[in-house]
Order: sequence, then C-alpha cells, then structure tokens
Amino acid sequence: MNDPDYSARLLPLPALLRCLTLAAFLCLTPGLLAPALAEPIRVSAAADPGSEPLLARQQAQDRAFVEAVFQTAQRILPTPLVAPRAELLRRFLTPRATALVQSFQEVAPAKPLASAPVEKTPAAKPGVESDQVLQPPVTLEMDVEVNRAAISTLLSRLGLLAGSRHPKVFALRLGQGVAEADLKPLSDLLALQGLARMAQAPVQVTLERVPQGYLKAVLYAGANSFVTDSQDMTLLWLDLWGKYFSAREQQPGGAGSPIEVSGFSHVDEVLEFTKTLASWDDCLREVRLDVVDMRSGNSTGRWTARLTSPERLDARLREYLPGRKLTAVR
Repeated sequence: MNDPDYSARLLPLPALLRCLTLAAFLCLTPGLLAPALAEPIRVSAAADPGSEPLLARQQAQDRAFVEAVFQTAQRILPTPLVAPRAELLRRFLTPRATALVQSFQEVAPAKPLASAPVEKTPAAKPGVESDQVLQPPVTLEMDVEVNRAAISTLLSRLGLLAGSRHPKVFALRLGQGVAEADLKPLSDLLALQGLARMAQAPVQVTLERVPQGYLKAVLYAGANSFVTDSQDMTLLWLDLWGKYFSAREQQPGGAGSPIEVSGFSHVDEVLEFTKTLASWDDCLREVRLDVVDMRSGNSTGRWTARLTSPERLDARLREYLPGRKLTAVR
C-alpha cells in the first residue's frame, strides 16, 4: 500500500463497535434486526355474512393476519409456488398466523362490505318468506407488521428455501408398529414440501413405534443423520425434516459471499445499510459487517452474507444504490 494512513482507516468490526454507542451496537445484533426492519403490510379481510358483531370482527381480523403472513411468505420465497402448493402453504400458515404478527393497526373503522348482497334467512315453513335478513359481512382494513425472520425460518424448515439442495425424493422404511395407514396425515405436507417417496433415494427415513408407545424417526443423508420422536405423526415429520433442512449443508448460498459498497458519508450510513441488507431476506442470509474503510465523505463497507439469489441481489442494488450515490465494488 502506498498510503501510510490506509491501515489506520480500516476499522475491523470489533474496533468499530468500540467506537459506537450501545444503540448502534444493538442495531448490528442479528436477532434484533428483523423487528426493527419490519414494514407494515396493508391487507383487508371480511367475516362471514350474518356473524355476530364481535365474532365478525375477530374473524375478519384473524383472516387479515393470515393474509399478511401469507403475502410475506410469498415475497420471501425464491420462486413462486404453483397454485395448489400455494394454497397448501396458506392452510399451513393459517393456525400459526397470529403468533407471527408483531403489531397491527386498523386503517379505518370496521364497516359492512358495501358490495355484499343482503341474504334472507331460510323460511320457517315452505312457501313463507322470512322477514329476517343476514347482515352483510364486516370488513377490516389493517396495517399488519409480521415477524419476517420467524416466517423465513418456518419456510426454511419446510424446505421451501432449499433451492438446488432440495432432495425432492426420499426412501421410507416402516418399522415395528407403523403401517401405511399411519402416513395418511402426511399427504398434504409432502405436497407442500415438494417431497416424493421412492423405493431408492439418497435420503432415507425410517419410522417405528418404540415400546414406550411414541413414534421415532431417523433421517439418513450421506454421513449425517437426524433423529426425532413424538406422539404425533405430523409433528414428528415436521421436526425431522426441519432438522434436515436447517442443517448447514442444506442451506442455499454455501459459504459467505463478499459484498462491498463505497460512497458512505458517515459511519451511521454504513450501519443503516447493514440493516437494509439484513432486510433483503429474499436473497441474503446471515449478513455480517466485517470492515469499514474510513475516508472523509467516501467510506467503504465490507460485508459477508450467504447469497441465495444473485439475481435478486443485483436488482436490489441497482434500485437502491444510485439514488444514494453509492457504488457496489466488484
């Protein structure tokens, strides 16, 4: 290096953190990034016609939560699911949606759906028309903030983010106490996961019922094996494949890829861009700020991340950087 001050300007992350406030340090903590970066999603949902007011409001709210979580999941997925699998994903997320909502706010007071027809209740006697009518369905419009990190983890454990590392097929051996009929609850789950059973496959699963009465499953994949047990077949299957798809070897993106961007005026802008990178969870995972090269009015940040979609990252950088006079260093 010809510049004698170059090494003094390079701040590795530990040294940088010593120079920052506690608040800035918290912004860099991965577990705290997702809530701070969540953006509300505007959704609307309607209750069933004729529902009691309190029930109708709760029903519309629950459906709005499902819609917000489902929309977020679709945005995180690397490629869209075909309609049947998308519907299976919606059904899978429905009982889990409320737990994935961080906050919500009604955009406007609940109101009847204007376009809904007013329906008459069935007559008590044939040929006699009832004067009672069903109330039109209540609709809610809401801004809903969801936990993107938790949704991403859920999709990952289902295998929906595995990309080219998804095995697609598996071999299954049934042991003592397990019959083909016991597998019926798994049909929709297998379709959602994109898994098909074959006589021979690199990934093998064994299922048995142990003497204590619960189910035990073992998944073999090369030199690795994953074990779980449960009283419930569906929970057993979700946990077994969740462990497999969460394993480092199955994560898309491989080793960390470098990202370098220059043109920052202040260190605070580097920290803000770190949060932005962490929010791009449809193309990046495990974003880590490694080094900041401090230069007056033109600092450079260097990050490492697992790159799951180079095309999406390039598109995001092309959209984000020019307006802020930043440049990606290739």
